[in-house]
Amino acid sequence: MHTQSTIFTVGTALRRAESNNLPVEVLVHGHWLRGTVAGVDAQGVILSTHSEHSVVRLESISCVRVPETMADAPVAETFDQHHELAVRQEDGSFAMGGAA
Repeated sequence: MHTQSTIFTVGTALRRAESNNLPVEVLVHGHWLRGTVAGVDAQGVILSTHSEHSVVRLESISCVRVPETMADAPVAETFDQHHELAVRQEDGSFAMGGAA
C-alpha cells in the first residue's frame, strides 16, 4: 500500500504566504513578530510592515500563523484586528489575545 504525505514546514508556510501576499505572524523566542513576507530563502525571512523590516532566521521560528483568507486580513497591520492574535504592549512588544 502506498501512502502519500505532505510535510508542511515553516519555510513552506512562509513561501505560500509570500506567493499570496498574506501577512504572517512568527513566534521567535517567545515573541510574536508580524508582517508581510518580503522574501524568504533557506536561511531566513524578511517581514515587512509600513514602518519597518525584520530579518529572522528560519531556525529561530517555532510557529507561523497565516490568516485563512486575504479578505480577512489584507495587510499585516490589520491581522491583529481581525484575528486578535497579538496586542501591542506599551513597551512596543506584542502579547497574545487580549493580554495587557
